[in-house]
Amino acid sequence: MNTFRTSSGFAALVLAALSQPVLADDCSDRFTEIYMQLDQGVPTKTVATTQFKGAPATVNDFLYLSQDHHMTVPTEPAGPWVLTYQNVMYQSADEGKSWAKVRDLDSAQNADSAIAAKKTNAATIRNAECGEDTVDGVTLERVAADLTVSQGMVTENRFTYWLSRDDGFIVKAVYETTAPNFEMVTTQTIEPAPELSLPTPQ
Repeated sequence: MNTFRTSSGFAALVLAALSQPVLADDCSDRFTEIYMQLDQGVPTKTVATTQFKGAPATVNDFLYLSQDHHMTVPTEPAGPWVLTYQNVMYQSADEGKSWAKVRDLDSAQNADSAIAAKKTNAATIRNAECGEDTVDGVTLERVAADLTVSQGMVTENRFTYWLSRDDGFIVKAVYETTAPNFEMVTTQTIEPAPELSLPTPQ
């Protein structure tokens, strides 16, 4: 009887050990799938709170229609609004009543560059963790991993996403960043905005 139990226990441990890398790989693949997205395919409104260690937090609203039509509104502290529309960046100092051109952009090239950068960073994804959290009575999928971001400066990061179980929409994201000379946490809360309308300067 003892031999049977020992053998069964050993077999279970072996099976668990063999299964673990598969589960880890599945989670890493899921994180990569989410990370590689440039947007969620629908208009969105995001409230982004950025906290540098030792400094006051800042808050921005990010209103997104497409890669070529989106707007950032600083709310804490208040500041000029910044709009991207038809490959031009504009700025408004009067809450959207008037717009001044800042510079020309190339949205398609910027998207290509973003995808290339994400591919480079994705090769460093590690320590992926998948699970569930219940927020306000709603069960959300949680997907997190570490990665190294090498554009501009090299930073070490922990990204965590929370997604709707119904449609995979990312409702929250937390980005923890450590660099040689600073630490920063950005928290985004995101909601679909099907009725969103943005300015269209001429």
